[in-house]
Amino acid sequence: MVIKQKHLIAFQIYYMLIVEMLIDILHFPSIIRYVLDVNAILIALLALNKLKIIISDKVFKRLNIYIMLYMLGAVFVSILFATPLGRILWAFRNNYLYLIFFLCCAYTLSLKDFDSIMKNCIRFSFFNAICVFYEYVVLHLYGDNVGGMFGSSFGCNGLLNVYLFVITAYSIVMFAKKKASIFQLLWIVISSLIIASVSELKFFYIEFALIIIFYLVLSKASLNNTFLLLGIIVAFYVAIQIIGAIQPDIVEFFSDIDKITSYSYSTYNNTIINRGTVFSQIHNLFFGNDVRLNIFGYGLGYCEESKTFAWAQSPFATKYASMGYRNLSASMIILETGYLGLVAFIAIFIFIFIIAQKQKSENENKNQYFIVSQIVSLLLIINIWYNSAIRREIAYLSFLYLASIIIVLRDKRKEELKEQQLNQPKKKSYFK
Repeated sequence: MVIKQKHLIAFQIYYMLIVEMLIDILHFPSIIRYVLDVNAILIALLALNKLKIIISDKVFKRLNIYIMLYMLGAVFVSILFATPLGRILWAFRNNYLYLIFFLCCAYTLSLKDFDSIMKNCIRFSFFNAICVFYEYVVLHLYGDNVGGMFGSSFGCNGLLNVYLFVITAYSIVMFAKKKASIFQLLWIVISSLIIASVSELKFFYIEFALIIIFYLVLSKASLNNTFLLLGIIVAFYVAIQIIGAIQPDIVEFFSDIDKITSYSYSTYNNTIINRGTVFSQIHNLFFGNDVRLNIFGYGLGYCEESKTFAWAQSPFATKYASMGYRNLSASMIILETGYLGLVAFIAIFIFIFIIAQKQKSENENKNQYFIVSQIVSLLLIINIWYNSAIRREIAYLSFLYLASIIIVLRDKRKEELKEQQLNQPKKKSYFK
């Protein structure tokens, strides 16, 4: 039996969407989470024969080489700082396995494969809504413990948040480009807003507004966009009326600037590190005026924590984990790779945004993929300060979508090559 990489990639996404529910709701052993790691490594090994294509791609060569050098550079610095190899590997798994997955998806999937996976991700939204209903109504869970198909452990709604903004951005743009039905748009918008209220994802409402703003800025003005905006406003109004009945505090929250400000400085479970003062806290608590630490951090893996594997547990985490520095991607990235590492990581999304901007004007009939990639890139940058989801399994979905900008162009090249071969004149044969 031949193992097809595209099937392994599809499995990675679908299994990622339900594994936390299997653990938290159906009480499967937590070890099943690591099936994702094994599968991701297998996908990477099967993609080794594409390495030459990846580093020689005319359009994306600089991006691909930059990503590889970024990962190797972080590992090299950590080795210089004498971080134990086991913790380096564990940190590589937590931070960079998703980047490798991005490259594997980009050079393995066809556009047809990608569309099929995304359509199934939309279908999962019905299952997600059922899980949210079960957790909220039957199990009487609320707030950070309502994650739908992402389980019920504290903070699971961070994973849910990424899923919601990816499928919302995808549905809005696809509908605007006449690639999705009005039913899909209304279902995704209304259900996502209601689910966000039940799981107390106040930040999603900001992300929702940003999705609309980003789309209007990144796409050309048209009558369709005007009607789309009006339709979304209607859907938003309907959702707010429902939310007001379910969670009146949500509506009150957005009318009070003091509460919004307080929320921006909130922490997970009363820990110390918070969203609004990450830089100053890291300076005061850890780095001080040490130039080396500020530039390079302690080294990849130095601050890692693991409840499953003792060899991955760092002394730093044993001492400082209660501060909650692992709850925010920004604080974790800065501590381990310094401000240079944070800038280098953000640069990946900026490069993707810039490439998508250039390519969408040259591929008008497929520019919906580039627009959604741009929106997702911007939201991921913002989420670096919001939670740790970019270092959690949901990142597989994010990077799958970002890979679409490469998939679209590779698909286009294949079509052009096929057309050239069909148009070539057949050589006359003198033998019958």
